[in-house]
Amino acid sequence: MSLLVQSRRQAIASISKAPFTRRHHSTVSPERMQNALNYCKDSVRQRDYEGYLCVPFFPAHLRNTQYAVRAFNVELASIRENVSKPEIGKMRMQFWKDTIDKIYAGHPPEQPIALALSEALKTSKMSAMWMKRIISERTSNLDDHQFMTMKDMEDYAENTQSSLLYLQLESLGVKDVNADHAISHIGKMIGIATFLRSLPFHVSQKRLVLPAEITAKHNLVQENVFRGEIDGMEDAVYDVATAAYDQLLTARSLMNQIPGEAFPALLSAIPYVRYLENLEKVNFNVFDVKLQKKDWKLPLVMYKCYKTQAI
Repeated sequence: MSLLVQSRRQAIASISKAPFTRRHHSTVSPERMQNALNYCKDSVRQRDYEGYLCVPFFPAHLRNTQYAVRAFNVELASIRENVSKPEIGKMRMQFWKDTIDKIYAGHPPEQPIALALSEALKTSKMSAMWMKRIISERTSNLDDHQFMTMKDMEDYAENTQSSLLYLQLESLGVKDVNADHAISHIGKMIGIATFLRSLPFHVSQKRLVLPAEITAKHNLVQENVFRGEIDGMEDAVYDVATAAYDQLLTARSLMNQIPGEAFPALLSAIPYVRYLENLEKVNFNVFDVKLQKKDWKLPLVMYKCYKTQAI
């Protein structure tokens, strides 16, 4: 925990010392901007429905910002599955890296997510560092390399999922060390749980995302798994799920020290907490069809968690 605290404090200090870039916003007609905002909202609803459910818990004037940030995230997340070669994916990632620079310079390209992010920066101070960190981490993962250790998976989750939540926390205007720590752990939990949820899909695509140290421990061989031989898979999934739950427990230990206005960003944890709970009910069989069913209770659960300020 001490190393995490130290690294987060350094990150917070660098953000507080570095002024946000002055921007001279290009003129965009209200109609074009509204179309861009609608595009982001529709994209999040269709491709990140659980994230879409979180947005109404943010203050009304910040909701378009959340749609823009989440649309940016799902756009990056979808690149890997929409390109035939890693090189093409890297070109798209570079486009977004250049786009972020143009947005912060006040010259967003004619792309709906870019326009929506530019609009969001008029009312929310969000650091480009977090956006670029998401881009860099997802770029490094385009070649489908297997994580060697659980820490490697946690680091990837920190640089992608936690970075997204840091952006949301910044948009809320929250500057709190405990909130940052909780977000760090929640992001790791979300990232790990996401890999577990997507494991059946990845296996169908001949990719094994479980860390090598876990597969070696349980004698799981990639080629055998791809052929449907999954003896030991449930034990491996248990170990990974336990790592995710450890991150959740650490975040929960900080809840009574976090300002209430930060809670909308923390709500992102709820769908993944529900998944981990359901995974345990099926004895960590990630292929169980029950896990593929839509969680109709999720909106109500999220509302209760928001009212009680609990995750």
